[in-house]
Amino acid sequence: MHRMMNERIEALREYASHEENILHRNDRRFIMVDGREYEVGKNNYLYFDIPRPFHNEEMFRHIFGFFNEDWELSLYERGMVAVNRIYGNYDYGNGCLMEYNPSRPFTAADGTQTPFSLEISTCQVDEGRSHQQLRYLGKGTQLTHETFGYAQSADFVPESVALHGDKVYVGNTNSGFSRIDRYDMRTQKALPPITGFTLNGQEETYRVVSDVTEHNGRLFVASLSSNRVDVYDLNNNDEIIMSLGTGVYWGDKFVDALTHPYSVAANDEYVFVADITGKISIYQQSDVTQANHKRAVKHAFFDLPDSNSIWRNIKMEVVANELIVSFDNSNTYVFGIDQIEPGQTLIPAKQIINNSQRRNVFEAQNGTVFTGTSQGKVELFNKGDLQFNEHGVATTPAYEFNTYFNATLDKEVTTKASWDLAANTDTLAMLQDNTILLADMESLKVYVNNAPAWDPVPELDLNAFEVERKQLLTNEESWESLTQNHEVRVNRLLSGKQRLDSLEIISYAAQRTFDLDVEARFGKTGPWVKLGSISELEPFTSFKLDQTLEDNVYYPTTNDGQSVTVMGLKDLSYMPSNLIDIRLTSDTDTFVQKITDLKPNWRLRFGTYSPETHGNWGRITGPYAREWMIMMANFAYIMNSPEFEHIWFNYKETWGQGTQEFYGNAGPVDAPNGNFTAEDYTRVYQNFMNRDLIELGVSTIGGGLGGGSVLGIDTWLFYSHYYREGFGILAHEFGHGFGSHDSAYANGGAGFQPLISNMHHMMLLDKTLPYIDDNINAFYTSPRELLHNGIAEHLRVPFPEGHTNWAIEYFKNNPISAK
Repeated sequence: MHRMMNERIEALREYASHEENILHRNDRRFIMVDGREYEVGKNNYLYFDIPRPFHNEEMFRHIFGFFNEDWELSLYERGMVAVNRIYGNYDYGNGCLMEYNPSRPFTAADGTQTPFSLEISTCQVDEGRSHQQLRYLGKGTQLTHETFGYAQSADFVPESVALHGDKVYVGNTNSGFSRIDRYDMRTQKALPPITGFTLNGQEETYRVVSDVTEHNGRLFVASLSSNRVDVYDLNNNDEIIMSLGTGVYWGDKFVDALTHPYSVAANDEYVFVADITGKISIYQQSDVTQANHKRAVKHAFFDLPDSNSIWRNIKMEVVANELIVSFDNSNTYVFGIDQIEPGQTLIPAKQIINNSQRRNVFEAQNGTVFTGTSQGKVELFNKGDLQFNEHGVATTPAYEFNTYFNATLDKEVTTKASWDLAANTDTLAMLQDNTILLADMESLKVYVNNAPAWDPVPELDLNAFEVERKQLLTNEESWESLTQNHEVRVNRLLSGKQRLDSLEIISYAAQRTFDLDVEARFGKTGPWVKLGSISELEPFTSFKLDQTLEDNVYYPTTNDGQSVTVMGLKDLSYMPSNLIDIRLTSDTDTFVQKITDLKPNWRLRFGTYSPETHGNWGRITGPYAREWMIMMANFAYIMNSPEFEHIWFNYKETWGQGTQEFYGNAGPVDAPNGNFTAEDYTRVYQNFMNRDLIELGVSTIGGGLGGGSVLGIDTWLFYSHYYREGFGILAHEFGHGFGSHDSAYANGGAGFQPLISNMHHMMLLDKTLPYIDDNINAFYTSPRELLHNGIAEHLRVPFPEGHTNWAIEYFKNNPISAK
């Protein structure tokens, strides 16, 4: 870098030495550098002016374009200092920096004068300093039936997608004219589809293209009813190379025949094909030649007993030295492929995971691995990090993608469950319903510095004239708005959203809060940054302020003496809502402390349930929506409590009365999915806290409904939870997200439901819950037309004096310090 900086300045000095290149103005000399004017001195060295604002680096980067964002460039005596953000420092004379100073030259070792200086004696990564790159999805483009020229959506039935260079390949399974649709991302236009080929004088067509995948410039196409896997050369105008299988479903299944193949994967050594014969056929890549068209002999076999029907939907992917097989029911098989001996013995999987919650897996050329979850997220694992255990994925992804910017709708959109994935360096392709979503993968760099911030933390005036204010979850808000425009994490009921042009402060709390600090964190790790302070915040209200973030600004952290710098903001197409985590904290408001940073981080949304489409449901209205925020805050507080954690990890000795373990769907037996082990308690506790989407609603069934992402309870529970009714039914329906009535998750007489009911009553009576007063929302006074049932006053009766239960007595005798 130092040499390049020197060479660049000397080249411009040479340019300035020619009088025809000089602009004269007010006895000063200037040159134009790529359309921008710079002053030069009498010795023809370049001068820099004071940047506006001071942290703006554009003037320097215009000259020194080879410095990436890891370098901080700043003015010094009309010259420039370059300091690496990771290992550099400004300790002049004993530092780690590069300096260009045309006003005060340095004396070089040979005694000559030079404007360049290099200090490297203290270059190191100091304790406390760090940097990270955040990945996210930017603009998304949807490929629909119209993209490929189909008259109706029923003509486009994609089940697989692959990428190679600028081309997208889509397996269209339409039974009438199955084909491989193609799209050019560079021109943003559809290309002619691949409908078949002619090889050795024989014309071949497609009957159900069930899978397409790319490896090393080859496209592998599994055709279910054509009983072939075709291989195309993508580096040679998509020309056919050969076909695996014989083209008919009969023949020797252990020699060359494939019977309805519907999934294919490949690496440098092998091609793996799953068909309906309960196995995976393995071919050697060395046999994939035109001479072996329809006659290649199989090398070995994997045992895949669930692969036994044309109605199966399977995706396979080679990840490092493993073959990952994903079924549409989220069952996953893992096979080792580092040494595959030839033979006809069915080699068993080394791991079989029931309900791994992962629908598919894709490994990019650089070893990065993407997984599609059944909840709609796409996870990114760095090379070598993806590992499975008996319960699913055992490792933490580096990034999670669940939103993108839809340019057509001009708003952020949540991703749906992806049935297939493909990726290159900059693009992630996701098959969602009957649409191919192509999303740009973008990044942001964040640096933690051992230097204080430049400016004090501002006080945010929410009453200023320019602030836009909006009330949330009102009685007047429509069902469509309630179900489409609200999503909040249960531990971020007081939060915010940073956009490119504004900061939004949001309260889903039901009561007024005070003395708040607005703090932000980039990504999931790193220090919290102070964005401002708020003296008072109204309940169920949002405020939009003209406050933005900028590149190269030193923002103060909650750890005094440090700061955070962000680079890449100027290049953002939009600000993803989950890129920056914003929380509101308080040193004095105990209510705020009770609802912030809880371990449960459930994503709350109001479901689109209605009696017309879902049966025993009523449409959500404002009073129900507000009360749901209250109930979920209280429920999360219980789950977060040290009391619940103590009972959970000592279940048998406490709630189990010394004899009963918590148990799964197999019941209270010592068997798989039966009585819990220590590992089960740890795993399920984390699953409780990390449950993702919960779609809240109002049931009319006489109690509640739950399972998957569904959570609904009947009207009387929205006001009686302040009294005797409590949280038993809510806990029961929450438990259905993990198990059936046969399990302790959702057994009315044992396990989770009565335990939570006990704990809720205990915390209600000792007034430790965040909300204990039914007048905060006054649901019982709501207009009758907004409720699905009337108010039963006999359910609003307080407990009698001296009421007790198991939890009250247990913790009276075994007190635990509150967190």
